[in-house]
Amino acid sequence: MALVKVLQVVGFKNSGKTTLMLELLKQANQKGKTVSTIKHHGHGGALEMPAVETDSMRLFEKGAASSIAYGGGVVQWHQRKEKATLDELVALASLGDPELILVEGFKEADYEKIVLLRSVEDLLELQKLEHIALVIAPGMLKLDNIPVILQNDSKQLYSWFTKWMDGDNNEGI
Repeated sequence: MALVKVLQVVGFKNSGKTTLMLELLKQANQKGKTVSTIKHHGHGGALEMPAVETDSMRLFEKGAASSIAYGGGVVQWHQRKEKATLDELVALASLGDPELILVEGFKEADYEKIVLLRSVEDLLELQKLEHIALVIAPGMLKLDNIPVILQNDSKQLYSWFTKWMDGDNNEGI
């Protein structure tokens, strides 16, 4: 398996993480990259599941540790796991043989990350993170050795992300 580059998008609630993930995915697809995504469900509780009447869900509900269904070129996988690390999820996402994996959340994980700020106060909490590759902020600020892009500067973001995708700064597995 080829090296997979992993990039996290982190920030507090309503900072624009999903919007940015969608934009990065679009840009990567336009460049012909194969991308897998991972999202931390930070809303508490279990994820919504498919209808319980489906065969794969009936098997899962009766105690299967995992249930996999395949059809029409789509693999659907449900697995029980009390705790899952981002490294484990990256390994699962890598099964699709992507060139990139974009991750939303998992702030404390050990991959390169884009940090989204809603305010300067967010920076105080988020600067404790490691492997910050880029900060996107609502206003200009200066950080030592970390590039900063203004929230609405899509041209500069596109340039940075293109260099990250194609560059040698591999933070992958």
